[in-house]
Amino acid sequence: MWPFAVQASLVPGQTFLEKFKLLAAWGYDGIEISGADLLQHADALQKAAATYPVRLTSACAGFEGWLVDRNPRARRLAIEQIKAMLAVGADLGIAGLISPAAYGINAREVLPPYRNAFTLDEDRQLLIEGLTEIVESAARTGGTLLLEPLNRYVDRVLNTVAEAVTVVKAVDSPHLKVVPDIFHMNIEESNLSASLREAAPFIGHVHLSDSNRRLPGHGHVDWRAVFATLHDVGYNGVMAIECRIDGDPREALPRTLGFLREKAEAVGSN
Repeated sequence: MWPFAVQASLVPGQTFLEKFKLLAAWGYDGIEISGADLLQHADALQKAAATYPVRLTSACAGFEGWLVDRNPRARRLAIEQIKAMLAVGADLGIAGLISPAAYGINAREVLPPYRNAFTLDEDRQLLIEGLTEIVESAARTGGTLLLEPLNRYVDRVLNTVAEAVTVVKAVDSPHLKVVPDIFHMNIEESNLSASLREAAPFIGHVHLSDSNRRLPGHGHVDWRAVFATLHDVGYNGVMAIECRIDGDPREALPRTLGFLREKAEAVGSN
């Protein structure tokens, strides 16, 4: 069965030891931390991972700036911090560091009469240049960058999984993979299963969230179809919950793990 993880910010607890303890008690396989934690709390993470049977599966963003940033200094900061995070993450054994191309107001399509500072092609070329530098560093230090396409309301550079795959192909490195996020896919993709099949060789990680950004099972995503597709294409990596939680996470997260495992078992994942 696939390893299921939860983002650390969703888990109650003031310390990583407390969070790891809860996840272990609930039966989760891993935890997804912030990239900033790699640089600031590596020792605490290592201690927690050695204490409880919960893996450090992945890290998500947590750096300053973005890979496609209109401010060259901010872009340089993002690239340098990502390289440092990948090196530390490789030492800790995480699968990779997740990053979108950009996020927020600077990444959105502006409305007339205003114009974006760069064309979409120029933005993507800037992204490819930054990614190329990062994977060259990762080839020396270890680590994999996991590129996540986001929906059009928060990022104009990469919205679909196919667009992210095109960039990954252009960079052409084993240190760069794609992260399908089911919430963002629900907004942008015409057919989730078809998109996952086409991207299968490039998938390095999966984010789980329902159609309304809530826990799986609280929206209208067909989870059996999603899992059946991932099973059919041979995906055997981590799936991490990244969403909003209604109610007490001490009740919701264990219940969600049961839901996910039931769907996984139904399609033959073992």
